[in-house]
Amino acid sequence: MKFVFFSSLLLLAHLVSAQDGKYNLGGRSAGMAGASLTLGDEYSLFNNIGGLGRVENHSAFAAYQNRFGVTEFQVVGAGAVYHSDIGNAGVGFYKFGDDLYSEQRVHLAFGNKIQMVSLALGVDLLQYNISTIGTNRALAIQFGGIAEINKQLRFGMHIFNLNQAQLDTETADKIPTIMKGGLSYRPSDELMINLEVEKDLDFDEVFKAGIEYQVVENVFVRTGISTEPFLGAFGVGFHPKNLKFDYAYSNDSRLGSIHEISVAYTFIK
Repeated sequence: MKFVFFSSLLLLAHLVSAQDGKYNLGGRSAGMAGASLTLGDEYSLFNNIGGLGRVENHSAFAAYQNRFGVTEFQVVGAGAVYHSDIGNAGVGFYKFGDDLYSEQRVHLAFGNKIQMVSLALGVDLLQYNISTIGTNRALAIQFGGIAEINKQLRFGMHIFNLNQAQLDTETADKIPTIMKGGLSYRPSDELMINLEVEKDLDFDEVFKAGIEYQVVENVFVRTGISTEPFLGAFGVGFHPKNLKFDYAYSNDSRLGSIHEISVAYTFIK
């Protein structure tokens, strides 16, 4: 029975591009095909907790993904960041799937910025459920960081499941361990170009490239590509005062279209 559970879980996760460590969230990230490793905003809680220390105010956010027009593959997520002088704490919730098959994640993280470097550590409670078989849970640790090399160049890194968490000690099935590294080139305040590589220890590397351009004040356009499978993305953002509205459209070469919309509110001090 356990063999069937884990085999079914991993097969479903692979076929429908489920999470297993890939929990990117937010229209800004999606509009750049997930090339968001060096961003320092509230969505860093999901994209790279290394950017959490760069958040300068309390904030709350939520996002929704409609994947391939299939209700059973939808994603919902939400979170909040608390800013303080000693660092920033974040809490988030993420769910993929429906009552038949689902992955849920509750995430706690703490990050801080010291001069030009921000670092963060997080703990995730992951729950996998197949309605006809049952539920299993695991704890995973993640670590991330962002360094400003100079005013125009940033380097980011992130590792998910640092502790090599197992779904079951008898079968030795593990939560995938995923490592990311990337650079961000920002020749001006209006333009950002990101290049990243992502490696699951059990699969080929994934390469990502994304661009964000501020057209006018508070209005942004984005585009990006990703490999394995090939994915092209486009997005727009409108950030008036302390609100952020972002939308992204992407197309998975295997399965089809993905729409994502997200909103965030910043509590200005």
